[in-house]
Amino acid sequence: MAKNKPTALKNILVLFVVALVSVSLLAVLNQVTKGKIEAAETQARNEIYQSVYADAAGFEMLDSATAPLSSYTPADESIVINSVLEAQDESKQGLGYVFDVTSKNGYGGDVQIAVGITNDGEITAFKVISASETPGLGAKSMEDEYASQFSGLSALNPIGFSKTGANRDNNEIDAISGATITTTATTNAVNAAIDMFNTVLKGE
Repeated sequence: MAKNKPTALKNILVLFVVALVSVSLLAVLNQVTKGKIEAAETQARNEIYQSVYADAAGFEMLDSATAPLSSYTPADESIVINSVLEAQDESKQGLGYVFDVTSKNGYGGDVQIAVGITNDGEITAFKVISASETPGLGAKSMEDEYASQFSGLSALNPIGFSKTGANRDNNEIDAISGATITTTATTNAVNAAIDMFNTVLKGE
């Protein structure tokens, strides 16, 4: 049986080399795939930001670790401001801001939205980035008919909603019929962005 030892050792060595090469190839493949995924995610986010601030030539992420952004906390603890970007023109001059906000109180869980606000305090546009709301009800928050209501409203005061007919002069939108929870979640998310704009960013 001693004669089989060199063969056994050779087989073990071959398996080790194959495993090492396989691990190395997987690591390289992971890095390539990771880069492509990150690039795709960045492109998708930029398209969303562009959709809520069409006049911007580009966007610059504000560093949330610096004051006064780091000291700001929404009054509603169910709201998280994920990121704030400055919308810029071609000469890098600031036009306003895009806010990426999540409300944890949607009917189906988290509702993530993006909203643009000009330096003059006007909402440019609104978009639901992701949600798991009920089809035919809360899911209507992802449709243009609902989203378009926010465009042109003032960001100098909170936005409300009405179940019986919105008055834009009162900064109101029409609630989604049968989906008050979703309407509340989305307007609260926008109002968190409005509050941050007025208390932290306006006049910066």
